[in-house]
Amino acid sequence: MCGIAGWIAEGVTAPPEGTLHAMLDAIAHRGPDDQGTYYFQSRTDRQQVALGHRRLAIIDPHGARQPMCDGPAGIALVFNGEIYNFRELRATLVRHGHSFARDSDTEVLLRAYQHWGADVVHHLRGMFAFAISDARKGIVLLARDRFGEKPLFLCQRGRNLYFASEIKALLRVPGIKVSVNLEAVWDYLGYRYVPGPATLFQGIYKLMPGTLAVWEQAALRQTRYWSAPDRVALPEGRACADPVGEFLARLDEAVALQMVSDVP
Repeated sequence: MCGIAGWIAEGVTAPPEGTLHAMLDAIAHRGPDDQGTYYFQSRTDRQQVALGHRRLAIIDPHGARQPMCDGPAGIALVFNGEIYNFRELRATLVRHGHSFARDSDTEVLLRAYQHWGADVVHHLRGMFAFAISDARKGIVLLARDRFGEKPLFLCQRGRNLYFASEIKALLRVPGIKVSVNLEAVWDYLGYRYVPGPATLFQGIYKLMPGTLAVWEQAALRQTRYWSAPDRVALPEGRACADPVGEFLARLDEAVALQMVSDVP
């Protein structure tokens, strides 16, 4: 399952030492196999980036520890999920001159970001929530898969942004005091769930499915990179002659893609 947590904060207001480990302890059930942390302190704007990861090892269980970093490129990544087409992407990236040290979808995601930048989300097939720190550009990129299979919660306090796979990790950050979101309670009583981006906690919200967010200069810019095409009419001549057969073929392909694993 895996879990991620972290923040982007101005140096003087960054959480104290030990906070990231407390956040990871709160989501330890998501990743019992390993944990890792990464800190980056910008010299120009005194911004601190902290990335944490709890790992359930599925692909390359011994070689794909996170956070995964490329020091010379100034890039660090934490990633929850699986990229089903990572081997196809790897072959494409090799043709473009990228080299790989591991057989993991995590490294493929790292190199794919180096190659395509924020457009990497358009090349991914899978379920994912990830955070990428790009020190050279001075940004942190956050993204969630198209249907929101993997969760990602955000909390902005002033010029700081905190994120995690579960709300309970955000509640471990000193200074984050939350109250009940009464509008969301009414939604829950009416629908039996809370429609996004709201949560039951005031000031904590979900990054929506199919959404890419970029934190730059203490501001968050969100972009919807994908929407379901179910309300869009097919172009002339694109009608499927055998919709049941095509559906079953796509279902078989989806199941086969999700069976890729290095462990039982």
